[in-house]
Amino acid sequence: MARRRAWWVAGLVAGGMTAIGGAWTNPTLALEPGGDIKRAEPVVVTATRVEEPLEQIGASVTVIPEEAIRVQGYRTVEEALRDVPGLNVTRSGSPGKITTVQIRGANSTQIQVLIDGVRVNSTTTGDFDFADLTVDQIERIEVVRGPQSTIYGADAIGGVINVITKRGQGAPTGYVDFEGGNYATLLGRVGTSGQVGPGSFTLGGSAYTFGGQFPNDETSLTSANGRLAYALPNRGELSLVGRLSDAHTGIPFKTVFPDFDPNREQTDRFWLLSFEWRQPWTAWYEHALRVSATQDTLTFRDPADPGTTEPSFRSDIVTARREVDWLNIFRPVPWNTLTVGFEYQNEVGDNQGTFDRSTNTGSSFLQDELKLFDRLFLTGGVRYDDNSVYGADTTGRVAVSFVVRETDTRLKGSWGQGFRAPTFNELFFPAFPPCPPFGNPNLKPEKSESWDGGLEQGLWDGRVKLGGTYFRNDFTNLIQTTLIDPTNFCFQAQNVGRARSQGVEVEASVMPADGLSVGLAYTYTDSQDLGAHTPLRRTPKNRLAVTAAWEPWPGLTLSTEFQLVSSQFEGPGLPRTPGYHVVNAAAQYRLRWRWGPLSRITLHVRVTNLFDATYQEVAGFPALGTQVLGGIRASFE
Repeated sequence: MARRRAWWVAGLVAGGMTAIGGAWTNPTLALEPGGDIKRAEPVVVTATRVEEPLEQIGASVTVIPEEAIRVQGYRTVEEALRDVPGLNVTRSGSPGKITTVQIRGANSTQIQVLIDGVRVNSTTTGDFDFADLTVDQIERIEVVRGPQSTIYGADAIGGVINVITKRGQGAPTGYVDFEGGNYATLLGRVGTSGQVGPGSFTLGGSAYTFGGQFPNDETSLTSANGRLAYALPNRGELSLVGRLSDAHTGIPFKTVFPDFDPNREQTDRFWLLSFEWRQPWTAWYEHALRVSATQDTLTFRDPADPGTTEPSFRSDIVTARREVDWLNIFRPVPWNTLTVGFEYQNEVGDNQGTFDRSTNTGSSFLQDELKLFDRLFLTGGVRYDDNSVYGADTTGRVAVSFVVRETDTRLKGSWGQGFRAPTFNELFFPAFPPCPPFGNPNLKPEKSESWDGGLEQGLWDGRVKLGGTYFRNDFTNLIQTTLIDPTNFCFQAQNVGRARSQGVEVEASVMPADGLSVGLAYTYTDSQDLGAHTPLRRTPKNRLAVTAAWEPWPGLTLSTEFQLVSSQFEGPGLPRTPGYHVVNAAAQYRLRWRWGPLSRITLHVRVTNLFDATYQEVAGFPALGTQVLGGIRASFE
């Protein structure tokens, strides 16, 4: 909810004068030093598990490259995702608070989140909290919209978000980056990468502190990540990827603003480790074998408030996942790629003092890609999953992309089935007498059937890209909290829900002059819970993002974002969360001189919520006011 309607005009004008540092589902138009145009056809791995040019992918895909992240001054992945069509990002207040993503009406438990291909969704809640995921050493973010259960199994109804880290290349280099700003905010980052003989490395770390806009609203986050690789004969590679984060967050509200709590806090420690062996054996066969493990330890403390007799509360939750993933890629002829995959997952949820359970899942899938006449690209697949608790499930998917090179036109479309596995909370949460258990071990997965179709058109020698996509999702067997005993007010998770969502995504990118690029992403979503006859929760009908970048002279880059979100349904009996619009801006200037071993010295500043709009993304949790962060980044060789 903004303070003045006039800021709508100001934001749109700002968006039109300067714009995007992002990539889209068409060949990337990015800015290089000196205002030169960089044209590149993105290669996508998430949509098919095989590296393919984006034009051959029938699904709706957005690629956010490192250059876009740097130009716009993003510090977390959730900031970068806010400009992607079809996505709705919600944060419960200030930085560090719970942050989730929805895609095309699919809620956060129906989206698969990956880091370098490794699943990171919580086994207890089913979603992923983006609050602590920084952009340190990220090469790109790939977002695939639409059902992807055929190659990723459970929880990929709405789509997949894959965060891909950088590979070490060239001579060893490093960087340091420090910045600070209001709300007692400090951020420091360091990193190094490069190649030494057959080995390569990428290492990085960061430390962040935020003082908060309310009492007990502070956040601190320390993270480290790395990738080590060793080149084998015949283009093979061994790689080891690791990531660690440790976050501490104050929780200022008992329920919603302004009901303050002086001492409620949470600590979240997460680690990921993945080892992969990728090896082409012949000209027509290669494989990739990966073993990975993740663990998240979430501790919550709420001591009794001073001067009250209310009881204290604490919880300790440990979730873990161990996976083995074996991918086999066959290319018997140049126009056919056959992918066969086998997976095994062991998932653990330990809500100490409440339940401690684990499940096992075995999976296999088959995918076939046909490339005909260098114009028509067909993809089809089928997958079988067998879980030790909720049983077996089979899903299928087809996609098509047709390219008319003479007119720079592309037609695309896809149809697919998806399923969302019951979470550990929904399966195993115990009873609180006199009520029976909330968890229901007889739950079955949620189901979906979805399709989309779209057109992309290039103009002016690739300087203009226009696109539109229609989508439709039908959800059945949805798991909902159901009142089973009105006398004792008892609830249980049951498969009783049905819903649907449909809408349109419109995208445009324009480079009217060298050094200036403008982008637009608009999404219209019409959703309905078919049982309750209400819109789906936190699914705005309209969402618009205008982004821009401008290099008026070599070394200076200016950028901005304008985001507009319409009102959202928050829940039965609750008022709708009002719509809002917000403007962010960033600038960076590269100095022309060196200082000792330091080079590429860059001064940078980012302003979020430039006009100090007052709004809430989640009802009852005020968003942050204007924040200004400035600093200096330098490289060393």
